[in-house]
Amino acid sequence: MNRADLVGGAGLTAAGLLLIFVIIPLGTEEGMYFGLAPTFFPTLLASCLTLAATALTLQAWLRLKKERGRRPGPIERWNVMMFGLAAALALGGVMMIDVFGMLIGGPVLIAAFMLFLGERHPVRILVTSVLPVLVVYVLALHVLGAPVP
Repeated sequence: MNRADLVGGAGLTAAGLLLIFVIIPLGTEEGMYFGLAPTFFPTLLASCLTLAATALTLQAWLRLKKERGRRPGPIERWNVMMFGLAAALALGGVMMIDVFGMLIGGPVLIAAFMLFLGERHPVRILVTSVLPVLVVYVLALHVLGAPVP
């Protein structure tokens, strides 16, 4: 997995830098009121993503450098298929949130990922998938007064 970690970390680092310096500044407008700039939280999250991806890249590079004598195997078909399934779950969840809204699509997306990752206890799945969505919904709608999809 060292090569996959190296490639994935480098790709996520590049994507994070693109988000920080190009996509977020072009995709936001100036705020009308005092307080934090609209780019603050997206840039903070992208910076954390970039920092974690850079650490993954560095760790994988150091492991590959240490194992230079051995030749690691390629990524197995099973790993690619599982990545494809996870990507399909994420895309389906985002589409469900777009069509049905966050109150329905959010818990379904979280529950689908929990099942994908091996959780089988129905009470844990129900509480973990519904509670965070309700908290975010209440905070966004009633505390911040922001519209929620």
